[in-house]
Amino acid sequence: MTISIIGQAQSKKKKSKQRAIYSIGISGGYFMHGEIFKNSANDFAGLNFFQIDAQKLHKSKKSGFSLGYLSKKAAYKPFGSSVDESRFAFILNYNVMFNTMKNGNQSGLYLGGFVGLIYDRGEQLSRGFFAFPVNTTYSSLWTGPKAEYLYQINPKLALSASAQLGLLEFGRQSINRDDPILPASAQTKTETYFSFGKRINLNLGINITL
Repeated sequence: MTISIIGQAQSKKKKSKQRAIYSIGISGGYFMHGEIFKNSANDFAGLNFFQIDAQKLHKSKKSGFSLGYLSKKAAYKPFGSSVDESRFAFILNYNVMFNTMKNGNQSGLYLGGFVGLIYDRGEQLSRGFFAFPVNTTYSSLWTGPKAEYLYQINPKLALSASAQLGLLEFGRQSINRDDPILPASAQTKTETYFSFGKRINLNLGINITL
């Protein structure tokens, strides 16, 4: 009688880890960011926003930083006198979103949120006699929900459409009037402010994979 024992070894292949993908995004679009002068008819809303993103995509998570800039000039005529106004802002955000499809493909709808810093400054100057410049500045934190849709054209290029809502905003508001008649302590008024749903941003752009 012969007894045979046969052993069979099976090699298990390790699953390759999914590598992180890094990309640069360039976009622009519509920004509604509320009033900055209480006595003005201008809200400066419009297609005046430009943004650059540095993003990391790992599995279904998309995260990174974005730097935005907006600038616009306007004028209005209260009581017949002309007033020139301008506004510019810098916005730095950290964004975290997740692909709702979770299929390993970059294309799809991403939902999440952001937190960031805002520096928002407006200047107002009347062309009338005895008129002095008025500057209003916001320095604040803001946060809220964000959504982005990516459409992958090829491995290196994707189209993007995004929307974000500044749900909560908290910071300091400073109003300065350069009137030499007033003492220096009376020329500037600074106070803490809190706003809800003040800013909305809608962007279209492209993402370039590095």
